[in-house]
Amino acid sequence: MPAKRKYSITETEIQPWINEHSVCLQNYLNHLNAEKNRLATEIYLYCEWVGQKQDLGKPIEPEALLELKTGFNDYRAENLLESFIAAETVFPDVKKWTMHNTIHAFFGRNHRPLDSKSARMERPESKDRPLPSKKNRVALVEACYTPRDRALIVYSCSTAIARETMAKLQWCYFEDDWEKQETPSLNIPGSILKGHGKGKYRGTRQIAFLTPEAKQLTFEYRDWYSKTFNHRWVSEDFVFLNDKGAPGEPITPDSLSEHIWTLSKRAGISFGIHDGRDIVQTALESVGCPQNWVKKIKGRKCSGEERPYSKPAIDQLRGFFVKALSELEFLAKSQVVKANTALQQEKERNVDLMIERQSLKASVAQQATELSGIKRKLQEQGLL
Repeated sequence: MPAKRKYSITETEIQPWINEHSVCLQNYLNHLNAEKNRLATEIYLYCEWVGQKQDLGKPIEPEALLELKTGFNDYRAENLLESFIAAETVFPDVKKWTMHNTIHAFFGRNHRPLDSKSARMERPESKDRPLPSKKNRVALVEACYTPRDRALIVYSCSTAIARETMAKLQWCYFEDDWEKQETPSLNIPGSILKGHGKGKYRGTRQIAFLTPEAKQLTFEYRDWYSKTFNHRWVSEDFVFLNDKGAPGEPITPDSLSEHIWTLSKRAGISFGIHDGRDIVQTALESVGCPQNWVKKIKGRKCSGEERPYSKPAIDQLRGFFVKALSELEFLAKSQVVKANTALQQEKERNVDLMIERQSLKASVAQQATELSGIKRKLQEQGLL
């Protein structure tokens, strides 16, 4: 059963709509360094809401949306946005806040700025909810059916790697001798981080680390994927690949989010990748890691940081990460054994399936030979 969708369209599906309305949308999108598809999706969702409010039966065209602001004394666009802010919608408050900012910017870049004092929404206060406990993190791992999913959950809970970065992670970012390191490091370039290494994010890199249990599950995932899909790993490969639909292709950010949502629902736990980033930050702060160093591990811009990270700096970061392992690791030895047992059982099922397929193939070949012999005899008798 496919994962339930939050909204009617995703970032991976928005490009045709962008192409259809390229002029007004590109006036806005061309000024962005990153996240163009995400912000275009927010404009679409707002147009969809307007279409529903006006009983259009479809999303309002973005060009028609802009026509609601023909001059400084025309407040139709502002009134509509104020209605959106006040309305009960499917969007969480934080999402609604980002959408309202996007709409302001969209109008502004198309030379129809909205009144700066109208249709403004205050940023929602962050809800102080507790981080997922170790027990809940264990429940997430136990809800996984494959080694890839177990690795994905443990990475999400202990590396501070963001969603889009996780989807674009490659093996070449791992340090050269990572298999021999207890807590391997990943040197992730700014091109796949927030800001894509441009503008104020120039020079940003993320130095992430694997916990020992994350490393162990990485080995198991690689071994399982190689044998199950006959995949030969190379350093340029993406780390997390599809195991359904298109094996060998990288998982997309949207499908990764939907997958995490499915696993959390199966486990009965409220969890998102950002929760994992908060877990890592809290663990590092608890062992006295400086804020700037926490930012490096989370892939955020540090003031004055322009040069590549040196080996000594990475080892210093690793030292704080190792101190925080007691908070970051959550699988007991028995649970790791349980995961290994499940992996072994899955391997045995795959072997049985392979034997069954080979037997079926041999049976089909034998039947083909027999049919060929019958056909030859009939031809000799002039019956064919």
